Amino acid sequence: MTAAFIGGVQLKRGDGAGPEVFTIVPEMTIAPNLGASYALVEVSNYDSVQLKEYISEYLGDGSEVDISWNLILGDVEQEGVKADIDGGVSRNYEMTVTDGTTTLTSTFTLTPIGWNRNASFTEAHTLAAKFKISGAIVDVITP
Repeated sequence: MTAAFIGGVQLKRGDGAGPEVFTIVPEMTIAPNLGASYALVEVSNYDSVQLKEYISEYLGDGSEVDISWNLILGDVEQEGVKADIDGGVSRNYEMTVTDGTTTLTSTFTLTPIGWNRNASFTEAHTLAAKFKISGAIVDVITP
């Protein structure tokens, strides 16, 4: 039997204070795909055999992430997300993923790229945002 699961995901926005307090941005419908990529540096030399050789660049590049929420008019955290983007403010976020027993908590900084609000006659109204991960993604697993 598989150990796969669905649900159990929350995204929290930091308040920038110390110690930082994270508050849920409610009704997330598309969670960020966290990750990084590393450029390759060719290191082939006369001792290389048949194929080129590579190593990963020292510093990775954080992924661009898309996040969407059901629009809640007047919600403080959703309005805060929009204000951060409009103001060019990078903000710390915390995402938790749990299967009901074990929790993965990822903390990271998002640098804003843009936002849009989508209105529809046939679907829920949404707030969507695009960010770039800046710096490290710190993962902690707790049982």
